[in-house]
Amino acid sequence: KHADHLALVMFAGVNFFTGQLFDIAEITAAAHKRGIIVGFDLAHAIGNVPLLLHDWNVDFAVWCSYKYLNAGPGAIGGVFVHERHATNAKLPRLAGWFGNDPNTRFRFPFHPLTVGRSVIRRSFRWRRCARRYRSLTKWAEWNGSEQNRSN
Repeated sequence: KHADHLALVMFAGVNFFTGQLFDIAEITAAAHKRGIIVGFDLAHAIGNVPLLLHDWNVDFAVWCSYKYLNAGPGAIGGVFVHERHATNAKLPRLAGWFGNDPNTRFRFPFHPLTVGRSVIRRSFRWRRCARRYRSLTKWAEWNGSEQNRSN
C-alpha cells in the first residue's frame, strides 16, 4: 500500500515476544521488487536460527551477542552489509580510521575501503572477543543452530 513512499524496511528476524520466525528471504524479495532497501534486527535470531543473509540478498543486518551467542551485557555486537553496498564507494558512510584505505589513512581526503570491514567504527575489546571466539568455535562444532533446531 505504501511502497511508493518507502525507502527502507527494518524488520526483526524473530519476534522477541512470540518467537515467530519471519521469512527473511521473502520479506527481502518483496521489498526489493519495489526498490526498497531491507535491514533486519537479528538480536533474537543470531545463534538461534540459520541465517543466510548474503544468499537471501539482505541489504544489511545488525545484532547483539548477549542473548543466544553466550555473551553478557556490553558484549560485542555485529553488523552485516551486503557486498554490493560495501563495494560502492559513492554510498554515504561514516568515515573513521578503519573505513579508510590504509594507503591514504592519515591523509585527506577520505578514501573509503570497498570491502565489508569498511564499516568498523572502533577498536574492539580483545578479551571480550576472545571469549566470543571460544563460544562460536563450540557452536561451529555443533553445526550451529541448524543441527540443534527442532522442527
